[in-house]
Amino acid sequence: MSKINLNLPEASFRLQIKDLAEDVRIKFARKGLSDIFDILSEAAFLIRKPLDTDELSGFSTYFERQFIVYLNSNFTLGHERYTGAHELYHLIYNADTLKREKIFLDDEKHKEEDTKADVFASEFLMPEDYVKEIFYKIVNVDKDSILPRHIVRIHNYFKVSYKAMLKRLVQIDLCSIDKYEELADICSLKNTKQLQLLTVREGYDIDLIIPSKETYVPKEYIEFVKSNYERGNISYKNMKNSLEFIGLTPKQFGYEYPLEEDY
Repeated sequence: MSKINLNLPEASFRLQIKDLAEDVRIKFARKGLSDIFDILSEAAFLIRKPLDTDELSGFSTYFERQFIVYLNSNFTLGHERYTGAHELYHLIYNADTLKREKIFLDDEKHKEEDTKADVFASEFLMPEDYVKEIFYKIVNVDKDSILPRHIVRIHNYFKVSYKAMLKRLVQIDLCSIDKYEELADICSLKNTKQLQLLTVREGYDIDLIIPSKETYVPKEYIEFVKSNYERGNISYKNMKNSLEFIGLTPKQFGYEYPLEEDY
């Protein structure tokens, strides 16, 4: 197996993104923020909800001078947190594109920036020096002797998915690439129960490896939508669509369909 199979970035490219991730981490640490969901809530309106698709982990939009991040809670919590860090890159380093295009989706048009965002997520959530420090503290085996239970311990520490943690360990040479397929097998769909049992046996709950299905909408976002409608900044249709996307209706807030709609 070679690096290209895991889509691991070249060292020089990774180091460039590593510096960006460190800058962002320090910026938010100065505000007392370290958890990715707290950071996203500071940088944008963060909305977490199950979406009607498993093709989209999340996306960012720019609406009425506000950034909004949507995360699909149909994915595992570990995956969702990684997607959150991916979207954080877009908020910070693709802000001008977001303002111009209003939405940032992972597509061919934005492939280069999406690659950067993925590397950023890894560097942001799993800083190399800190991963090494924790690895030697709670795992401390050579790279050819690492076992699934070791991955479980460290991915729970960093609150990421098992697979993301495994790839990171390979990337920074704490796990042999020749062990990857063997270690990755337990996080396949067919072995979901096995990974859950191992996680419990190691003393952790299974929150990171199951979908949270959580719906979280900040009250400030609801007020933002309502106030923009009341000020005439958005149409009834836009207000209705924004509320219905998060499971609410205009009638809940006393809004009736206008006689003359200004679409």
